[in-house]
Amino acid sequence: MLKREVRSSRWTGWMVVLALLLAVLAVLYLIRVDKMPPPHLVNPLPATREIGINQAGYAPSAVKIAYTATAVGEFSLVDLQANQAVFRGVPTISQKDRKSGKPVYQMDFSSFQKPGVYQLQLSNGRGSAPFAISDQVYQSIYQTVMRSYELQRCGIALADPVSHVHHEACHLAPAQVMGEQGEERDVTGGWHDAGDYGKYTANAGMTTAHLLLAYELAPMTLKNTSLFLPRAGEGESVALSDEPDTLAVIRVELDWMRKMQREDGAVHHSVKTAEFPGMILPEEDRKTQYLYPVSTPDTAIFAAALARAARVYQSYDEPYAQMLLDASMRAWAFLESSNELLVPETVQAYRIKSDKQSRVWAAAELYFATGDVRYRSYVEQNLGELELRPKKLAPSYWQNTSAMTIITLALHQQTDWELTLQMRQLLLHHADQVVNRINQTPYGTVLQARDYDWASTKTALGYSVHLAVAYQLEPKPAYVAAISRQLDWVLGANPLAQSFVTGIGMFSPVHPHHRYAAASGILVPGLLVGGPNANANDNVAVAKQGAKSYIDDVRSFATNEYAIDYNAPLVVIAGFLHERRN
Repeated sequence: MLKREVRSSRWTGWMVVLALLLAVLAVLYLIRVDKMPPPHLVNPLPATREIGINQAGYAPSAVKIAYTATAVGEFSLVDLQANQAVFRGVPTISQKDRKSGKPVYQMDFSSFQKPGVYQLQLSNGRGSAPFAISDQVYQSIYQTVMRSYELQRCGIALADPVSHVHHEACHLAPAQVMGEQGEERDVTGGWHDAGDYGKYTANAGMTTAHLLLAYELAPMTLKNTSLFLPRAGEGESVALSDEPDTLAVIRVELDWMRKMQREDGAVHHSVKTAEFPGMILPEEDRKTQYLYPVSTPDTAIFAAALARAARVYQSYDEPYAQMLLDASMRAWAFLESSNELLVPETVQAYRIKSDKQSRVWAAAELYFATGDVRYRSYVEQNLGELELRPKKLAPSYWQNTSAMTIITLALHQQTDWELTLQMRQLLLHHADQVVNRINQTPYGTVLQARDYDWASTKTALGYSVHLAVAYQLEPKPAYVAAISRQLDWVLGANPLAQSFVTGIGMFSPVHPHHRYAAASGILVPGLLVGGPNANANDNVAVAKQGAKSYIDDVRSFATNEYAIDYNAPLVVIAGFLHERRN
């Protein structure tokens, strides 16, 4: 009897020990899988710039990585609505910052997916800017940034109830044709190009071409995102009722571009005053505007952009699409009959040194718009004008259009043309190299030291456009992760914890180099400024500081000015990520 009781007592003791052990293992399992701390209230902390994080936020399924240069033992994710810590983790060393030589720590909370508004807190009592986790984050960015083009419109009075941007009609007088005494031309309309009130054909062409990529990379976002626009007014081509708002906005710029074309097909370079105006409202800029000379680089970019537009608008407005295509073909006819014609050296802004790359791009776009083999032959015969080395391929802009041509060729479904298959392989090889570059930088950005130049923010997003196209060709999750990290960098996951888009994020630009904003005191939301520029020459931003060569100062045109082409890849990437948020 005694032996049985002893045996029973021992058995009971082992059962207790086993139960405790299972309980501990269960808790450890929960912490490992969910990293959920015991519930307790945590007060929000004042936001500091010690934590670089996407200040707009993340889709629930997105990679979510924040950065700090401070060595701490732990970080917490705090639900700001419940004042409760919902996730804890340990920072890990990302890479050493090349400039300072000090380690950068990354804080990965990708596994946490619950929608809400949050703050990241360090164990030293420092907090991040607030941010959201939401299915609508990327669509909201798309909407704000795409809508900014409507707020840059020239030639009409604006009174926007959403942003409160308002001004009287501006730049309504005909422009004086430079070099032709007494001749004037109506070139009203379009968008103000940047922080000034000039309008430039090459930049307009590159911008509209980029924006129209959204039709191929994010078609549902483009079609289903309302921009809350008034419809076309007097003197404008009328958007059809089923035409998406994005295309209605782009139509405004295309209509202006068509005014820049001569009857012989040649296209003028720009329209602007002789000198940049002061920080005044657009309707106060009453000095004579000049229509600058025609050039073949501008004409080629015009031809390419309008041919692409013709393909997109074909589904909504066939007569308008035909009008665009006719203008593109007239531009090509001028190119065929003309040698290279550059604008005079006295023209500084957007002065292009050669038309060779852009002619190839125009031919590629016209081939896919018309099926005419003479355009295909031109591409084949002049392919060597493009940058075809994957490692050297850089995002397109008005001076270098190689990548845009390669994208056009790679995205087309004509599989019987071996050249398109070659361009796809080139782009995929390039994309893999870009991902590898991103994974070797402390803040997960593609930017190298040489890239901290004019419009470094646009450069980061331009590489993301390449990755988005590559994803269309071969849907690798690594491409989407790399794209989202570039958007994170632009919106605050950087050494300055600075969002570079007006109105998006707690630490976003409030003093952009932008004449309307400076004169009115009203920020246009959704403007991407140029960002860090180690070659800044405005005597305001500190040069040669890499990612820290930036200042939120109205005088810093080298780091804090917006331009229409900066915003375009941001629109494309926000749309792309929204479309693939699940």
